[in-house]
Amino acid sequence: MNAMRGHKARLYLPYPRWPSEDRLLWEQAMGSDDPFEAVGARLAKATQNNYLFGWRRFLGFLSITEPAALAVAPAERLTLERIRSFTVHLAETNIPRSVAVQVDTLYKAARTMMPVRDWSWLKAFNARLYAAAPALAPIRPVITSLQLLELGQELMDGCKQASDTSITPRNAIRYRDGFMFALLAFIPIRRKNFAALEIGRHLIREGDDWFIIIPRSETKTRVPIEFSIPDLLKSYLALYLEIIRPRMLRHTSCAALWLNPYGGALSYTAIWLVFNRHSKTLGFHITPHDARDAAATTWALSAPNQIGVARDLLSHSDLRTTTKHYNRARGIEASRAYNQVLSGIRRNQSRRS
Repeated sequence: MNAMRGHKARLYLPYPRWPSEDRLLWEQAMGSDDPFEAVGARLAKATQNNYLFGWRRFLGFLSITEPAALAVAPAERLTLERIRSFTVHLAETNIPRSVAVQVDTLYKAARTMMPVRDWSWLKAFNARLYAAAPALAPIRPVITSLQLLELGQELMDGCKQASDTSITPRNAIRYRDGFMFALLAFIPIRRKNFAALEIGRHLIREGDDWFIIIPRSETKTRVPIEFSIPDLLKSYLALYLEIIRPRMLRHTSCAALWLNPYGGALSYTAIWLVFNRHSKTLGFHITPHDARDAAATTWALSAPNQIGVARDLLSHSDLRTTTKHYNRARGIEASRAYNQVLSGIRRNQSRRS
């Protein structure tokens, strides 16, 4: 029977439209009948979602190219021939390394859902994809947190005059974008956590101080995250919460810190689009993850002997992840960068006084 009868094929097959056996395997692996529920100590939330979307992507591919295969048992459906076809399909819109990453996610999802099966052939196939993929893109200009902070302040300061009277939707979005850049300059959390920030749950006020607090159940490394909002950003935060965000809000029940132009929560994907939109100002393309790279690089330049602090700042579980930024910082005059940070903050403080 054609499992897709009556439905339009999609790249990512929605969970309710998965074959029943696939849904059963997923629920057994996750210990829940809710595909988006946290999995306790088994998998981090981000890892769970990666596996979910990896399997959805493969099922979506089959719904387009071979719908009848959805009626085949999941373990029998995963064949070398289909994986090769899936790889060719992915290569039409992805660079080789991205293809390898997506096949790797599929392999891990299969291993999690069907742990008693031998998936060594799929692991070996994916290893060949990684080996054949060209090296990562050439090293781009060094980005520091100061650049992100200055870009954020430039965007926000340009809207302050308007916010004192009647701010336009366009300026409200511009101020929101600026505050996002400035906040990430000081609090370089992962995009998934950044997009999910909620007032009262993650953004917490204690007296005159504000904190970003993310519980271990919502972090990739299962380590809780806590940052204090720096004094430099408190006035910007107050303006955002008191004037900008209420101007954008449409549903009072929405607690999301970041709002879209329609008054609802800004999506995970839209965070990337915000960075893409303002890349021209910096002169090169940046992504939300670059804020984390910038933080590591900034710390490496100003404190080359304290790599452990950078690891804790970024919540890295492996020190080797942090080391690459220290290696990249070699040959750059640390004292000059550090003075630039201090001078920039002092200049910005004077500008507001």
